[in-house]
Amino acid sequence: MSANKLCKCTRKTRNACGNCSRLRMVFLMDFELGNIQNPVYYSFQAEDRKYKDERVLARQMLSRLSKLHRGRYHKIEVFDNQASGKPKLFEFKKNETL
Repeated sequence: MSANKLCKCTRKTRNACGNCSRLRMVFLMDFELGNIQNPVYYSFQAEDRKYKDERVLARQMLSRLSKLHRGRYHKIEVFDNQASGKPKLFEFKKNETL
């Protein structure tokens, strides 16, 4: 959790928090979903503790979340949610194998 943002989430649960989660995953969609064009997901805090490597954590998130969008995305970008500036770590293409 960053020092300048106060968060009231409980770190013991499996919740995904925009302040406390380690990774942020953005699905770049092929079409617009109403007001939400590119959905953003955060890693579960329980998985943050379980997986120490960011790429393993991102692949686990990808296998879980790609089913929601049924291949209607063309690229997925993964960002470090805890570093200042939220740098991009890596990206997954649509046809990339898990």
